[in-house]
Amino acid sequence: MMGELCKNQMNDLLKYLIIVTLAYYLVKGLLYLLLWQMTYKVQEKALAEKKKQKERRQIEKEIWKNEDDDS
Repeated sequence: MMGELCKNQMNDLLKYLIIVTLAYYLVKGLLYLLLWQMTYKVQEKALAEKKKQKERRQIEKEIWKNEDDDS
């Protein structure tokens, strides 16, 4: 009788351990997914800003070139 009670407790403990482990990896996966999405958005914004700055520098360069040609 005592051995069976201990066996049931171990089975319950094992079930809880599996559930907790799966929940941990689910939360961890969701956090990694969230972080990946955030870094992807930051990268997109940075690339867009870099492109704008490059276009702005090119326009300024053309303006200076045109002013030099006019004089």
